[in-house]
Amino acid sequence: MLTSTNYQVQKINTSNLIGEPIEISIAVSNNRKEFFIESAQIIGSEFVASDEQKKPDEYTSYGIGEAVKKCIELGAQKIVIGLGGTASIDGGAGMIAALGAQPKELLDSGGLKLKQLKGLDLSVPIKLLENIDLIVAADVDVPLLGIRGAAMGFGAQKGASPELQTELESSLTHYSDLFPVRNDGKHPAVMLGAGAAGGIGFAALALGGKKVAGFEYVAQAFDLPTQISKCDLVISGEGKFDWQSLQGKAIAQLAQLTLTLGKPLLVLAGQVDVGRREWSTLGIAGAYSCSEDGEIPANPKTALRDLAARVAKTFSPTSWQN
Repeated sequence: MLTSTNYQVQKINTSNLIGEPIEISIAVSNNRKEFFIESAQIIGSEFVASDEQKKPDEYTSYGIGEAVKKCIELGAQKIVIGLGGTASIDGGAGMIAALGAQPKELLDSGGLKLKQLKGLDLSVPIKLLENIDLIVAADVDVPLLGIRGAAMGFGAQKGASPELQTELESSLTHYSDLFPVRNDGKHPAVMLGAGAAGGIGFAALALGGKKVAGFEYVAQAFDLPTQISKCDLVISGEGKFDWQSLQGKAIAQLAQLTLTLGKPLLVLAGQVDVGRREWSTLGIAGAYSCSEDGEIPANPKTALRDLAARVAKTFSPTSWQN
C-alpha cells in the first residue's frame, strides 16, 4: 500500500498499545479521499519485547481511534483499517474511546476493565463517523466471542494464559451485550471479522462499518498480480507463522498467487511453528524465523534485518525451480 503509485505516504502522530506517543505512516489516495491505516504499526507485538512481558489484558487500541480522528481531520471520506498482527484484546474499546465514546476511563484501560461497564454512550463516535465510509480489512472471518473469537481463539498467541483467556472472554461478553443491533438487524458480535485484531473488527462493525477481505483489498489497490509478475522473488513477513497462517490468512493467499504466477515466495517470520511439509504444500519456497529459541527477539527490527541478510546469502531461486 505504502509504495503503490495510487497512494502517497503521510506521517501522523498517535499512541501505541501502552499509550506511548509514536509516529506512523499511513497511505492516502491521490485524490485525498481514501486513507489506509495499518493497525500493526500502532498496536503491534513489536512494542512488546518478550512473551514474559506480554500483558494483552492491559493493552489498548486507543491509538487506532486517534489515527481515525486524524484522518477525518485531514479530509478523509473513506477510512480503511488493515487488521492483523496486533497485541491487544480490548474489543476495540480503546478505539471507540478515542472517538468520543464514554466512559473513557474504563474503555481505555484494557480488556479486563470492560466487565465494570454499566453502560455506553456512543453518540459522539456515531456522529463523527456518520459521513465516513469505515472499512476494516481482515483475512480472518471469526466472531468476537467463542472458541474461535478474539480471546479464546487468539489469546494464547498474544500471551494470555488459559485462565486469562476465560476472564477476557467474560469481559468481552459483558461489553458486547451493551451494544445494540445494527440498522441491518445484525448484532456486531456475531458478524464475520468481529474477532479480528482483538475485537477491533467488532467495534468498527458496531459503529456501522463493514468488513472486506484484507488480502483482496490490498491486492486490488496495489495491482499485486502485475507487480509480482515483474519480480524474480517475492518475500513476505509474518509475525507468527503457524497453523492459523495456513488457514486462509494473507500469507496463504499470497502463496496461492505466487504459485500461480510461478514465482518463489519466502516467508520471514518472528516465529515459525509449522514444518516444511505444511508450508511447502502451499508452494512456499522457504520459511525462516528471526528467533532461534522460540522467544521474541529483544530487538525485532535488527533481528529481521540480520535474518534477511542470512537468507539473501543462502537462498537460490535455481534450487527452488528444480
